[in-house]
Amino acid sequence: MARPQKNGLDYFPLDVDIDQDDKVALIEAQHGITGFAIVIKLLMKIYKNSYFYEWTEKEQLLFSKRVNVDINQVNVVINDCVKWGLFEDNLLKTHKILTSKGIQRRYLEAAGRRQKVEMSKEYLLLDKDIVNVYKNLVIVNINDGSEVVNVDINPQSKVKESKVKESKEEKTEKSSCSSFENKDIYSIYEECGFGLLNKMLMEMIDADIELYSKEWLIEAMKESVKQGKYKYSYVEGILRNWKTNGKEKTNGTNERYIKDPDREGIGLEL
Repeated sequence: MARPQKNGLDYFPLDVDIDQDDKVALIEAQHGITGFAIVIKLLMKIYKNSYFYEWTEKEQLLFSKRVNVDINQVNVVINDCVKWGLFEDNLLKTHKILTSKGIQRRYLEAAGRRQKVEMSKEYLLLDKDIVNVYKNLVIVNINDGSEVVNVDINPQSKVKESKVKESKEEKTEKSSCSSFENKDIYSIYEECGFGLLNKMLMEMIDADIELYSKEWLIEAMKESVKQGKYKYSYVEGILRNWKTNGKEKTNGTNERYIKDPDREGIGLEL
């Protein structure tokens, strides 16, 4: 199995006078040192992931637990960050992610020595003139996984190379992912080509198991592999869709999620 491309950064540039930036200063003025710390912690999360950080209910709960700040207070700070332009409002509303033009530009600068850097077309905030400066940048479509190559890169050779590479990787992934039986969830993740696990991913998987159940997570991974999608965000999308719309079990019975009033979390309606 081919080694998955690294997306996140090991470190990111942090100006020594970041607290003098008007946007950050406004957050600190409103929320004190706690607000400042939340901003820095969020930047750490964003750059560790890549150039954005998903901000769904799950991430909110995990983040508030890690920084030991009430989730409501965290979201108040987030709303003010959006208000003052630290994060982009529209992408938070439509895609539930935290990012900005400045974050994306600094990410590309930090990843400038990499052979290839992927950014999603739907998330891209940078102007075309800025995008074309980075010769290693490849823009991809989230929905179909196809590449929209930087205009200054030879499209024919790049697309041909990409198709050959994807074909080889797909064969390797499918051959090592022939069975889901008697395997733990982490083995399935790596053997089926979703990438190499790290602590953050394992925490996300554990949270999804608690929220949806291990059985549903395995079924979602099966469906993701069947569709040729090897990103964990696609698996989470399947789970959210099942949770929202209900799900028919493979044995023919109908099983739908409902809220259980007697306990926190999700119950089952048969």
